[in-house]
Amino acid sequence: MVKLVSVLAIVSVLSAVSFAEETTQAVKGLSAAEAGRVPLIGHTITVDKNVRDWVGTAPEEENAAAVNNSEYIWKDATGDDKGNGNYTYPLNKALKKGADLKEFRVTYDKDNLYLLVKTDRPADWWTGYRIIGIHKKGAVGGMTLLAQGDPDECSSDSGTYANLKVSPDLACQYVVVVSSTYKGRIWDEKGKLIGRKEAAPDDTAGFKIEDSNWNAIEIAIPWTLLGGNPAGQTWEFIVATGQQDNDMARPVKEQADEWNGGGGAANRANPYVYDLAGADKATQEKELGSYDGDADEDDPKGFATIDKSYLTVNFGLMR
Repeated sequence: MVKLVSVLAIVSVLSAVSFAEETTQAVKGLSAAEAGRVPLIGHTITVDKNVRDWVGTAPEEENAAAVNNSEYIWKDATGDDKGNGNYTYPLNKALKKGADLKEFRVTYDKDNLYLLVKTDRPADWWTGYRIIGIHKKGAVGGMTLLAQGDPDECSSDSGTYANLKVSPDLACQYVVVVSSTYKGRIWDEKGKLIGRKEAAPDDTAGFKIEDSNWNAIEIAIPWTLLGGNPAGQTWEFIVATGQQDNDMARPVKEQADEWNGGGGAANRANPYVYDLAGADKATQEKELGSYDGDADEDDPKGFATIDKSYLTVNFGLMR
């Protein structure tokens, strides 16, 4: 009997080791299009400044995606935070980085959509700015201008002021923005503000944003804000990262100075975005450089248009 128990114990240990090896083995990357055909069966995340419950393994390759452990994971390339290829960061040491996208993750449960955005760690907690456009595939209408806002109003509630738009095929039903490490906004397809997070009593119920180490931001958005659970649907996500100033996108000028990056246009029609998800460096730079350098400032007709830099998530049926 003792011998049998010993054998069973050894088998149990070997099985545990084997399982551990399987769960930590490398994951081969897929293209954004390939990953978008794999159904995602989600799981619950606690948005609490701790990202350990994001358990999926990222793909080995950069600029690749995986659907692993109930999470959609995009692993972005390192060092491609150059905007149109010429962008530089502001000269002030607190603003030297923070916009290089590392990972974007998606999962969900019956109550919420969960997002995780990782960038390189900024030198100050309030530096980062992340824009997430959501296009429901097959939906009619939507917002092509990613919540630009009224230049005369210049309020973080009215828009991103990032000088960025998408093609009609990617027109967004929702645009989510996270500034700093805890603030956020959600606009609908008509540009109406429907969600607000300021760590204030009037925050939108259920809309949660928390950070880990300043560079990993996790987000929970109730389905009641997004038109219901997406099980069986395909959504396309436009993910753009930059820096913030007063909870709006920090401008990138023609020449860098202490508080603004350089490499933009004299007319400042260039996007205030350093990095995108879903495409290689050359495609990203081409799209972020597609603005009209002769357009009037704040004229959306001259803004850069995103057409190929996006991620496709196939929401499977709920467990």
